Amino acid sequence: MGRRNRARPRRRTPSIQEVWASNFDHEILRLERCLQANHILSIDTEFPGCIRSTPWGSIDERVYEDLRFNVNQTKLIQLGLTASDESGQVVGSWEFNFSDFDHQIDTQNPSSISFLEQNGLDFAKLKKQGIPLSLFTLNFSRIIRRSRVRKWVTFHGLYDIGYLVKAMGVAEELPESMEEFAEMVARGVGVVRDLKEVARWCEGLEQGRVGLERLGELLGEKRFGMKHHAGSDSLLTAFVHAKMARWFRLESGAYDGHLYGLQNKLEHMKVNQTIMFGQISCSLWDYE
Repeated sequence: MGRRNRARPRRRTPSIQEVWASNFDHEILRLERCLQANHILSIDTEFPGCIRSTPWGSIDERVYEDLRFNVNQTKLIQLGLTASDESGQVVGSWEFNFSDFDHQIDTQNPSSISFLEQNGLDFAKLKKQGIPLSLFTLNFSRIIRRSRVRKWVTFHGLYDIGYLVKAMGVAEELPESMEEFAEMVARGVGVVRDLKEVARWCEGLEQGRVGLERLGELLGEKRFGMKHHAGSDSLLTAFVHAKMARWFRLESGAYDGHLYGLQNKLEHMKVNQTIMFGQISCSLWDYE
C-alpha cells in the first residue's frame, strides 16, 4: 500500500466532553446535531474485562463463542464516540459514563478492574453519577436511525462492535452464531473499519503488531486525555484514522468489514464456516 500526501490540515484544539446523568440530555442533543452533517464515528469501549480468554490460533467459531460469552455476561462501563467529517476533521468527542456496572457484585475480570482503577476510573462515581444504559440506548438508537453515519472506526474493535450492538439496541444479547452476528452488524450498525487490521497492510506500521498508542506515535499523532479512557481512545482513533486515510489509499473500502481477530470480512462469514487465524488474545495489553 503506497504512501500519499502528508500535508497536515489545520486542526482545532481537541476536547473530550465527559457525559454523566446530569448533562446527558444536553450532550445527546449536541451529538444528534453533530451527526446531521458528519458521518464518521470513531468508537472505543471500556468494559470489565474478559471472563473467558481465547487461545491463540483459535478458529473463528471459538473466537465468536468467547466474544458472545464475555459481552453477554458483562456490562458496558464507558463508550467513547468521536465524530469526524469526510476530510477527517474531528468535530466532536464524547465519553459516556454508565451506571449499570457495580464493581462490588457484577461479573468481572478482577485484573481488568484493578487496571482500570489504576488508570483513573472511579467506579463509585460511575455507579452514583453515571447514565443508565437503557436511557442511552433509547436515545442513541433514535439518533442513529435518523442520522447518516456511514462508517464506524475502531482499533482492535471486535469487542467494541460487540458492545456497540447492545448499546444501540440492535439486540439485548449477541446471537448464538457468528453468521447471525455478521448479519446483525451489517443491518444494524453498517460499515466498520478496524485500524489494527488495516495497519497490517500499511508500509511502516510494523505489520499492525502495535497498540493504539504506538500506532499514533508512528503516524505522529499524540493522545489527548487519559489513556484507557473511552473518550481519549476514540479521539486518538479518529486522529489515527484521518492520518492513515491521507497517507495510504483507504478510499476503496477494501479493508472495511475486517475486524482484527477474524480473517474474513463479516459479510463473507456466511459462506466461510471454518477460518483459521494466527493470533488472538483477550488481555489488558491488547487494548493499549
